[in-house]
Amino acid sequence: MKILIAAAGKTGTAMTCAERLAVLLEGAQVADLTLSWPDPEEYDAVIVGGSIRMGQLHRKARSYLVQHRDALLARPLGCFICCALTEEAEGYLKKNIPAPLLEHAAAAVCLGGRLAPRARSGMDKFLAASFARSLEKGGRPAPTIDDEAIRQLARQMRLAAGRG
Repeated sequence: MKILIAAAGKTGTAMTCAERLAVLLEGAQVADLTLSWPDPEEYDAVIVGGSIRMGQLHRKARSYLVQHRDALLARPLGCFICCALTEEAEGYLKKNIPAPLLEHAAAAVCLGGRLAPRARSGMDKFLAASFARSLEKGGRPAPTIDDEAIRQLARQMRLAAGRG
C-alpha cells in the first residue's frame, strides 16, 4: 500500500511532523508541497498537512486540497495542521479544510507546533519572539510537537487504509 504524506510550512515544523509520521507508516513517501505536487491518484491513501499562520493554512497545502479534491475523496485521507494555539485547532481545521474533505477524512488533527523564532526572519521573527514572551509571562508553556497525536494519526490512517 502506497501512502503519500504531503505537507507545507515555512519553518520546518510541518515537515518534521510529516517525517515523524512517515517513520510510523512504513514505506510512506513524504512530499514538500512548496517544492512539488505529487499526483494523489498514484497513492492508495494520502495525508495532507501544513502550518497555520495567522489562522490560515499554508497556501500550498490549501491549494493542493482544493485542486485534488476529487482524487482525495476517492481514497483514505488524513489531514493535519501544526499551530502554536492548539486550543484553536478545531476552528482552524473547519476554516481551512474544505468541508467535503474534512467530513471524508479518517482523521483531521493538530500535531502541535513550534514558534521557532530563529527559523524566521524580519517581522515573522519579531512576532514569534513577542508571542513566546507573552506565553512566558502568562505562565503558559511554549508550544511543542505532539508525538502522541502523530502516533494516533498513524494508527487511524493504518486502519482507514486497511493496514490495521
